[in-house]
Amino acid sequence: MSASTETSDAPSPTCMESVNRLTKLPVVESTLQTAHNIYEKVKDYNSVTNWTLQTAEDTAFKAVDIAKPYATPVIKNLEGPIKKVDGALCSGLDYVENKVPAVKLPPKEIYQTTKEYVTPVMETAKHLVEPAVKVLEPAVTKTRSVVEPIVEPIVENVKHRVDEYLHGNQGEAPEGQQTTEAASGSSGTDVICQDCAK
Repeated sequence: MSASTETSDAPSPTCMESVNRLTKLPVVESTLQTAHNIYEKVKDYNSVTNWTLQTAEDTAFKAVDIAKPYATPVIKNLEGPIKKVDGALCSGLDYVENKVPAVKLPPKEIYQTTKEYVTPVMETAKHLVEPAVKVLEPAVTKTRSVVEPIVEPIVENVKHRVDEYLHGNQGEAPEGQQTTEAASGSSGTDVICQDCAK
C-alpha cells in the first residue's frame, strides 16, 4: 500500500464541504484527472524523474505526518471560523449552480451546447457581414491600387538602405586601411543625408 493511499484514507480533522463540492464539478474533476494523468506520464518518463518525484511525494507525506500532531490543535481552535468560511463558500457555489447550471455539465456537453448556440449566431453574422464586405471590396481595391505604387518604392528604398548599412558595418576595414568612402571623404550617413536633402 502506497503512502498516498494511506494518507487519503485517514480522516481529516475538518472536512470542508465546499472543497469536496468544488472537486465534484465535472469541469474541475476533468481538469484534475487530466493534470493527474500528465503528472503520471512525466513521473514514468524515466527512472530519474520517477525517483525525483517519488522522493518529493514521500517527503511531503512525511512532513504531513510530522506536522499532524502540531497542526491538529490549531485546526480544532480554528474549526468555527473554518466552518463559517466553508458555509460562505457553499452558499457561493449554490448561487453559481443556480445561476449557471452549465457548471454541472461535463466539459464535452458544455462544448457541444456552446457550439450549437454559437453556430447559428455566427451564420447570421456572416450573412450580415458578407454584403458589407462586398460593398467595401471595390473601395479597398481602388485605395490599394492608389497607395501601393507610392509605398512600394519607399519600402524598397528603405530595404536597400538597411542592406547598405548592415553590409557596410560587416565589411569594416582593419585599422590602417581606408575604405573607399573614407578615401572620398564621405560617410554612409552623408549619402543618406544627401538623398534626403534632394
